[in-house]
Amino acid sequence: MARMNPEPFSPYRNLIISGYDGTSRYALIRRIAAQVNAPALDLEMEIQLREKLSLEALRQTYGEAHTRTLLKALCAEFALQRGAVIAMPAAPLLDEDIRARLLEHSWLLVLNCQLNEMLRRLHAQHGARFHDPSVRRAFLHHIRQERKLHALGNLDVLDTTDLTPEQTANYALTFWRHHELARLKL
Repeated sequence: MARMNPEPFSPYRNLIISGYDGTSRYALIRRIAAQVNAPALDLEMEIQLREKLSLEALRQTYGEAHTRTLLKALCAEFALQRGAVIAMPAAPLLDEDIRARLLEHSWLLVLNCQLNEMLRRLHAQHGARFHDPSVRRAFLHHIRQERKLHALGNLDVLDTTDLTPEQTANYALTFWRHHELARLKL
């Protein structure tokens, strides 16, 4: 018997993936984007390509004002995209102006998982490096920063504690498809 494929999905609005679950957001957005032939954009990677510095190094080197200006400019570019999958750290989304601009034409899905599972994933991913207290401290700082997004409330959160990366990608794609179809029916 022939297997029925779901109807083709050509999204108009973007899907923003934020939050942190101990896995690679970039790998996740690439997996989702490949399924719908959409562009995959990563804010942190874009900053590194343009500025030759990480977001944190940029903040330490040039200060908060310069970093915020750069983030606003990049997020304005990303807001002009249509049908893209975007990986975004929590920091820019905590800025109300940036968040409002991005969410005009995007759906936001925040990843989360239990702390013990997140640490297990980080240990599996980084091995012996994870035993260094300064590396662990940096990871915990990063986790705290990403979890500030939850304080905003009223967000769509995906608990990935018991999900594989493939299941997470499939859920995110279903979330995107569902929201796009609901928008079209209005």
